[in-house]
Amino acid sequence: METYLLNSAACLAVLLLFYKLLLENETMHFFKRFYLLGSLFVAFLIPLITFTSYVEVMSNSLKPVSEGTILISEAVSSNAINWSLILWIAYGLGVLIFSIKFSKNLVALILRIKQNPKLKNKGFINVLLKDNIAPHTFFNYLFFNSEKYLNKQIPQEVIVHEETHARQLHSLDILLIEFLQILFWFNPLIYLAKNAIKLNHEFLADQSVIKEGIETSLYQRTLLAFSSDAPSSKLANAINYSSIKKRFTVMKTQTSKRTIWSKGLLLLPLLAGLLFSFSTTEVVERDASYANSENLETPHYKNSLIQEIATKKMVKEYNELAKKYNSLPKDKRAISRNELERMVFIFDRMNKEQRDSSEKFPEIIVPKNAPAPPRPIPGDDLHGVVPPPPPPNAATPAPRVEIEMFETDGDSELMPPPPPPVPSEHMQQLADEGAEFFLEGKRITVEEAIKLVKFKKLLTIDVRKLDEETTVVKLTTEGVKH
Repeated sequence: METYLLNSAACLAVLLLFYKLLLENETMHFFKRFYLLGSLFVAFLIPLITFTSYVEVMSNSLKPVSEGTILISEAVSSNAINWSLILWIAYGLGVLIFSIKFSKNLVALILRIKQNPKLKNKGFINVLLKDNIAPHTFFNYLFFNSEKYLNKQIPQEVIVHEETHARQLHSLDILLIEFLQILFWFNPLIYLAKNAIKLNHEFLADQSVIKEGIETSLYQRTLLAFSSDAPSSKLANAINYSSIKKRFTVMKTQTSKRTIWSKGLLLLPLLAGLLFSFSTTEVVERDASYANSENLETPHYKNSLIQEIATKKMVKEYNELAKKYNSLPKDKRAISRNELERMVFIFDRMNKEQRDSSEKFPEIIVPKNAPAPPRPIPGDDLHGVVPPPPPPNAATPAPRVEIEMFETDGDSELMPPPPPPVPSEHMQQLADEGAEFFLEGKRITVEEAIKLVKFKKLLTIDVRKLDEETTVVKLTTEGVKH
């Protein structure tokens, strides 16, 4: 989460800097409006994009995850501070405070509309207030001082200015940025974006007044007359918002079509650079030596042995589990064996970037006398038994293997042996004893047999002892019994 927030903030900073340097003082105000709104979406979207690339490597280069990545504590520190919980509480308080502030402003606007007289005019509703306030707009509600409006002391250019805000639905933009400000109250760039959006609204309204044929100098004198510190709602568009001097400067500017096109085209390399810099790249390794094996000609095998890494779904599952246990005091972190094994399984398959952006692996208290996982003993029904999982730092999980043992010697007693700790070691042990290996009726080498039991999830191994010196191992990938 921290990585995502940093990337989105950096992306938004670049987009706002581009706007400040190249676009703010130009008169293409409609383009600037959608650029500013689009910048918010782009900044939050690009860090979520992931590009996946596949790299073929030899099997001996698929190294297991280094040891020491799992933190398992034998003692509890009474002075440990749960910083994650503290940060979430601080964030929640900020969201609460800004939500209350937004609700208060919204309720004040609604009450102002309901409690004061209103006049309909050309699809707009003029709300007449007793207070000495600056003219402002919220959707199609235009707020004026009652005495000045009834005495026709509100200039026509001011009314046109406020009607432009209502006609172009500038209040939608303000509500959007207010909502983002509640969620990301800690990000100062949101406030800069909000100021830029509201200032551009004034540029649009000023431009509309000038296009109505009102003389620029007369309109500027009117703005100066209304540039007092009279209060207005934080959720409304007010005529006295922001720098009058900058608005005067932009009024005198004329941007050519050539400038508009040239600066618009600069967005293409800018977006490409942001996509390259702040998106995520995921590398998937696959075993080139096995995929190109001449002995396994079936396309099913060539494409199925991809080195497994943590997917987004797996990382999300890990984060949910880790967050659940990190939120508990260390002395109360009672974790089931299945969930611990699942967290270890996913954590071992994460790359460095995934680990840096994920929850910290929880320090789990493991009692010294904790029982070991049960293992089968001679005499148990071993048909369909799944071998015990490998240690946490294993490169790949043990495949599911069904072992059926048959004795052809009439004097021999049918006795299934206990499953080997690791199927690949069992294959090597059989090879040392002179066993021959077959896949779907085709003879294969012991190395290929070991690769199959390492990578195949569902596999039947049929071990037949023909005589005292001959053992045949048949491997089948279909028809596994359950």
